[in-house]
Amino acid sequence: MNVKRFSYLLGLLVCLFASLHINAQGLGFTPTPEQIEKFKQMSPAEQEALARSMGINPSEFQQLIGSGRSSTPAADAREAISGKRERIKSGTGESEVEKTALLGVDELSLEEDKEKDSINEKLELFGYDIFQFGADTFSPSVDIPIPSDYVLGPGDTINVQLYGKENTTHSLTIDRDGQVMFPNIGPVSLAGLSYSKGTAKIEEIVSQQMIGVKSSVTMGTLRTVRVFVLGEANVPGSYVVGSLSTMTNAIFASGGITKIGSLRNIQLKRQGKVVTTLDLYDLLLHGDTSKDARLLPGDVIFVPPIGKTVGVAGEVKRPAIYELLKEKSVADVINLAGGLLPTAFVPASRIERILQDSGEKTLVNLDLSTNSGRSFKVRDADVVQIFSTLETMRDIVKLEGHVKRPGGFAWRPNMRFTDIVSNVDDLLANPDIEIGIIQREEKSTRKIHVLTFSPKMAFANPNSPANIKLESRDTVTLFDYETDRSELLEPLMERLKTQASINHRQKIMEISGSVRFPGSYPLAKDMDTVTAINLAGGLTESALGTSAEITRYDLNEQRTTVVMHISLDMQLDNPVLMAGDTLRIKQIPLWQKKESISLLGEVVHPGNYTILPGETIMDVLHRAGGLTPHAYPEGAVFSREELRQLEAERLEDLRDKIESDIAAVSLQEGKVSDEKSEQILENLNQVKALGRMVIDLPAIMSHPNELDFQMVGGDTLEVPRYKPSVTVVGEVQFPTSHFYDKRLTVDDYVDRSGGTKYNADKKRIYVVKANGRVFLPSNSAWFKNRSQAIDPGDTIIVPLDTDRVDRLTVWSSVTQIMYQAALGIAAIGKL
Repeated sequence: MNVKRFSYLLGLLVCLFASLHINAQGLGFTPTPEQIEKFKQMSPAEQEALARSMGINPSEFQQLIGSGRSSTPAADAREAISGKRERIKSGTGESEVEKTALLGVDELSLEEDKEKDSINEKLELFGYDIFQFGADTFSPSVDIPIPSDYVLGPGDTINVQLYGKENTTHSLTIDRDGQVMFPNIGPVSLAGLSYSKGTAKIEEIVSQQMIGVKSSVTMGTLRTVRVFVLGEANVPGSYVVGSLSTMTNAIFASGGITKIGSLRNIQLKRQGKVVTTLDLYDLLLHGDTSKDARLLPGDVIFVPPIGKTVGVAGEVKRPAIYELLKEKSVADVINLAGGLLPTAFVPASRIERILQDSGEKTLVNLDLSTNSGRSFKVRDADVVQIFSTLETMRDIVKLEGHVKRPGGFAWRPNMRFTDIVSNVDDLLANPDIEIGIIQREEKSTRKIHVLTFSPKMAFANPNSPANIKLESRDTVTLFDYETDRSELLEPLMERLKTQASINHRQKIMEISGSVRFPGSYPLAKDMDTVTAINLAGGLTESALGTSAEITRYDLNEQRTTVVMHISLDMQLDNPVLMAGDTLRIKQIPLWQKKESISLLGEVVHPGNYTILPGETIMDVLHRAGGLTPHAYPEGAVFSREELRQLEAERLEDLRDKIESDIAAVSLQEGKVSDEKSEQILENLNQVKALGRMVIDLPAIMSHPNELDFQMVGGDTLEVPRYKPSVTVVGEVQFPTSHFYDKRLTVDDYVDRSGGTKYNADKKRIYVVKANGRVFLPSNSAWFKNRSQAIDPGDTIIVPLDTDRVDRLTVWSSVTQIMYQAALGIAAIGKL
């Protein structure tokens, strides 16, 4: 999608969104047909992308545009309620449920209902959604066999085939007098006869009046009949339907029934009398069409207002609002809703009822497991609420953590830990069997407290107190030596924090220092320092093992914080910890993790070397036997890990910058060549972060006392072999490497590469020395003039004159240089 089309469609989307909300406020603004058509022509992906970029739900637009209406469903509902209320106030006959429900409903009640109990939140009138499929879905079939009781009338066509002595076919239409003009026979009266009787009459006449001729009668084109659909139909009026149409066909042709129309008392009137009534619930719930009468000309289908209604919410198969006909009890209404779900808890059911004397709502408790509860009489506007069973379980023990079969177990009296975890084989690999915790609820307050135990001792002595007894609703948590325990214990820690108050401090302690998993942990009853250390995974190899410290924050009588530092001799002291304590395990003095560096290239004994704090580069070279006779120390490459990470971040920033500039050039100057863009980014991807630090190894070897420096873990020193070459890259005709010749100058090497290109910046040609230093020959003291010779391993870089070209060309040149020379390092790496 180009920028102009995107801007246009974005403006269209804003206009449509504005119209949606303006209509909701009743201002009557409607998007033009052209705007709607443009929006429809967009692909679904474009519609969704534009809508979501504006923070708009695309389904709102689909509903708005698909229906061609400018009002929102909420506005339509308020308008319907308002109009209904006015009819009630004016005395128009409406049902009692409408008067009760609508007269007390405020315009904002549709919004306020959202705050009610969620069990009633989605209740809708049952059955009305069937009308959303349209009349075409329920049109009568015209190619089915004609029923034998079909009544013939003016407009019907009968096909009569004669065979035997005479072979002809006649298509006869019943005229307005009810007759057909049969050739060679005369008029025959058929109107008012059933199809079977009319067929028999024609066959009898033919056999009597045409000797030797037999007949076969079939039905041709059927007539149409005009009927009326009145009352609470969406589009009441007169309709022309097929002669095979029934009451439901005419109702669908009129757009269905409104939400205030009855589905259960639809009347078919013929010559001013009610012939039959139709209960659409028979069709919707039982598939019974026996009362769906066929229509005759002049019939009137009258839809009266809805009768008494009762809502059924909660754990039933079809929660909805149902219209009552003969149903009187709660059991009858639940049957309408399809029955109860298996998760229903019927003893705790209730009815939300409107009191007729005060107009207020009340609740009626029901036990539907009893006959009296099921036979309880319902009233108009009642809402029967069926609640579900609770998610919580009784008499269970939960097992979680580093176990093979976590989950719930049935609890029984005197149940112990080994009854759910019999031995260590029930645990996953590498378990921590030194400690486990139990979350236990206090029965009187349902607050949580924590107990600790040793699975190892429980396995060894199952009949001892070490095999702790479990109580109902206990949660047992076991650990391993690899996973951080903070995530597993986070729900428990949050609950302990919420239980804290002015009189009860948070039952939490903290442990830091040389333990496997330092952090915050629940404080168990009578927890000592040894137990706390086990809960944190035990001591690490760096732990001193004999010395620790407790920092305790306490409150005095004036509720002022008192801080105490308590030193511990862990071989003698094992005090009980208090809420809020911080236990710090001291580390071995001068403890350092093992660090190693790498020596590569022309070293007598290359490889990885473990270093001690303070070792220098000359110390490690001495341990490695020094340099080989073929070494070229002037080209030594020294890299450091932290610099490599920093360089990688900068390369990523450079990539983002280049991508941004490519996009900007694309918008300003048209589409950029994909091949050129990919080449720029590909060149940049070839550049690897080295983290190189420039050193002068020959100078360090000559003056170690002055220039030697300490190495750190991850450092790499690579000493290349001497190879006499000089590399020329950048804006030259042929970037390549040349054999070193001390007689040649910078200009000589550039000339040997074909000379500079038109866009080259000749005044800023610079040299990257073999050891990584960068010099500008015309300004540096290193080069007194352009005739000064350079050394083996140097890289001459001819930059681009950025004043002459655009940004994209600059990036193309820069990334090409970086790819060819890697800022001078690539050439050295080849030595």
